[in-house]
Amino acid sequence: MYHSIHIKKEETKKLNEKLKLSNIKLHEYSQKIEELSIARERERVAQEIHDSLGHSLMALIMHLEFAEKTFTSNPGKAQKVIIKARSIAKSSTSKLREAVNALKEERNIESLRNSINELIDKFSTLGDIKIDLIMKEDLESLNPSFKLCIYKTIRESLTNGIKHGKATLFKLKLFIEKNNLILIIKDNGVGCDKITMSNGLKGIENRIKNLGGYVDFDSYKNEGFLIKAKIPIYQKI
Repeated sequence: MYHSIHIKKEETKKLNEKLKLSNIKLHEYSQKIEELSIARERERVAQEIHDSLGHSLMALIMHLEFAEKTFTSNPGKAQKVIIKARSIAKSSTSKLREAVNALKEERNIESLRNSINELIDKFSTLGDIKIDLIMKEDLESLNPSFKLCIYKTIRESLTNGIKHGKATLFKLKLFIEKNNLILIIKDNGVGCDKITMSNGLKGIENRIKNLGGYVDFDSYKNEGFLIKAKIPIYQKI
């Protein structure tokens, strides 16, 4: 009887030790998950700052530089650009506050065509930027996440093309082909022989991959920059 009780005590002791080890491991896993969640949230906020605020600040700089160049030769045009720059600066302040607090909700794209045209109008204010858009189908019934991805991809491409590629002409094509959403963006910038994956390009790639698609970047020196994205769609357009 005593021997049986002793064995049970030993078994209980071993079980308690295993339970303690399991609790320690569980705590470690919990910490790792928490650290991973924090890291992902930081990455999300950093990407949001780059996507929204970075774009706005770059647009602000371009507007002010254009106003400076045309102030003497065309003061009326320069004044309009300065007014637009002031509007961008005010908007940037609001975006910064939202991004820092990590409370920014994803923009709801009501009309994809109208949102893209707003981007085109904003960049066309600079005077020497031409952007051609071809949308062959009515894409307004697409899932909101698809429309937001397309909008951000185009915005980042225009920003990069002007800032880094010194492009003045962009051709945008958006259409459906064999149940795939196709986006092609081509500019006439300086191009490059070796593509460096900047935060902007990584953001484009990640957003498209998250929707099950893929994107190709192609460029050669003095031949501009090409972006071709393909995203599978599982709904009727």
